[in-house]
Amino acid sequence: MNNKNKKIIKDKISIIKKKKKVFFKNLKTYNYFEFKKKLKSVNFILKCLDLLSNGYILILKNSVKPDFLDNTKIKLNDILKKEKPIDPKILTGIKNGFYISNNLSAKGYKAVDKSFYFFSWNKDKTNVYKKIINIYKPLKVLNGLNQNELTKNKPKDGVVERLHIINYPLNSGRISTHYDPINVSVFNFGLYATEYGTDYDKGGFFVLNKNKKKICIDKKIKKSDIVLFFPSLIHGVDKIKNAKSKDSDGRWFININLTQSHEVKNRMFTKKF
Repeated sequence: MNNKNKKIIKDKISIIKKKKKVFFKNLKTYNYFEFKKKLKSVNFILKCLDLLSNGYILILKNSVKPDFLDNTKIKLNDILKKEKPIDPKILTGIKNGFYISNNLSAKGYKAVDKSFYFFSWNKDKTNVYKKIINIYKPLKVLNGLNQNELTKNKPKDGVVERLHIINYPLNSGRISTHYDPINVSVFNFGLYATEYGTDYDKGGFFVLNKNKKKICIDKKIKKSDIVLFFPSLIHGVDKIKNAKSKDSDGRWFININLTQSHEVKNRMFTKKF
């Protein structure tokens, strides 16, 4: 990306960052590999930024082979059995690891999930990080960034690139309605490692439209698909259930994005809606 195009994209981003809360409008679907090719056009990038900031969710089909996702879940469940949880605060010295959230407080943001965290400066014995980061990197141009820009950042640098894999367990996994900060990224990236109708048949990712009506998105998305959406889109995850199978381990969602470290004063954070 040359400096001229980078400036055009950054100027566009500075405008859409003013949208503090966004409601869902519609879905738009592409093949992941065709979408990557289209990102060579600055006009297409600007079109995508308009869509995202106006409440569209972009679905990128068939980004990775499902076998990789199944093997990833096996590796992560093995970590869950053998290792102890970490403190998830992004501070100097943080290692790869997992954290179990069971926050159902009457106040504030509610979350029940198992989160696995990976960072560029740590050795990844699962070999999951490298595969996912290479899927994500071509999309960073939507943030006005080159592929390797910020990847090697550490907590002291303020903004880091974090791989966050989330398991929402059956009959408990959920996240209350919320919106995310848009100060460091104008899109959220999520890769589906499970599928509605197979691994769970109730609950999952939802958004609110302008009438505050809840729209279930997971029914439209297949395993190995990616969703891109504006961080301040009002969204959440309803409790995951499966009436057909007790063997399912729920919903798995792979997120990689830019986030502020906890070494930043007045760090911005997710807010309930």
